[in-house]
Amino acid sequence: MLLKPSMKNSSIYTAEQNKRLVQVILFLLGIFLVYTSLQIITSLLSAIILYILFKPLFLFLTAKKNLGRSFSTLIVLSLSFLVIVLPLLGLSYLIFNKLIGFQNNPQVLTDLIDKIQHIGGTRFDMSATLKNSVNDISKWAIGTFSGVISGTLKIFISLIIIYFTLFYMFRNYEDFEKGLLKYMPFDNTNSLQFAKALKKMTYSNLLGQGLIGICQGIIVAIGFLIFGIPDPMFWGVVSIFVCFLPVVGAPIIFVPAGIIELASHNTFAGVGILIWGGVLVTLVDNFLRQFISKKIADTHPLITIVGVIIGVPVFGLIGLVMGPFLISFFILLFKMYENTYLKHPSEKIE
Repeated sequence: MLLKPSMKNSSIYTAEQNKRLVQVILFLLGIFLVYTSLQIITSLLSAIILYILFKPLFLFLTAKKNLGRSFSTLIVLSLSFLVIVLPLLGLSYLIFNKLIGFQNNPQVLTDLIDKIQHIGGTRFDMSATLKNSVNDISKWAIGTFSGVISGTLKIFISLIIIYFTLFYMFRNYEDFEKGLLKYMPFDNTNSLQFAKALKKMTYSNLLGQGLIGICQGIIVAIGFLIFGIPDPMFWGVVSIFVCFLPVVGAPIIFVPAGIIELASHNTFAGVGILIWGGVLVTLVDNFLRQFISKKIADTHPLITIVGVIIGVPVFGLIGLVMGPFLISFFILLFKMYENTYLKHPSEKIE
């Protein structure tokens, strides 16, 4: 039986109690929705990051080139897929094939370990430990990538969520941004200031580090090609992504390669790749980091280290980017809170 509109004040609760009850229900439903949405949080965060990165291109297409929003959105989505998604999928495929090759031909790993043992000398008989470690790592990695391959449907669904969300973000970007400003716990001035800082942080974490990775990967690939080291393209691509790892970066690729060449009595290639990588990679890294720090923003290495350690186990390969991003976001949000509620409102985020 439907309630009649004329029925008033029939609730057994007071107005304040009704308010508290609604708050409790909203809180519990929110917790439930967050818990049930954990599988797609990575996709939603990825969509937000892509929105920040590609919004300037979208505005250029719509405002400068006078293209329709739908057509401009399709162009941006296609470009983001080609530039970001395909390389990640390609890297996974390359590494998986390489691991399968090692598994099918274990003699390659055995020879490699013997060469490392030869360098260490007889006092450091680590051959058995190294072989077991390499086998364990190979089995783990193959199992992980096999899980990724078998989880194709899950990846497909994640991509649909990302691009479905992105499509409506771009199509209705004014409403999307107004909604964010409306529900942020800051006034409009501080909210806009927060958005600008978030944009700089995203560019520093992704575009800046991505540019460094691409340049270092090209240098490593060229060096491998010049000095006749096998698989220059593969190791160049891997170098692009390991550059997101702090401290080690590209040296984790060319230093072992140089040592292996020296152990193989190929002194020219060994010394050459070590000098090539040590000089050029270091120069490019220092130059680009100074440029990014001046033009965009600088991400502290500690943020990157902790972010990668936290992000990779939770998000997988994309955790190389997502981990540092979330830590930077947390620090930025804390600074925003500090400047808004603990300091004078006129003070700005550094």
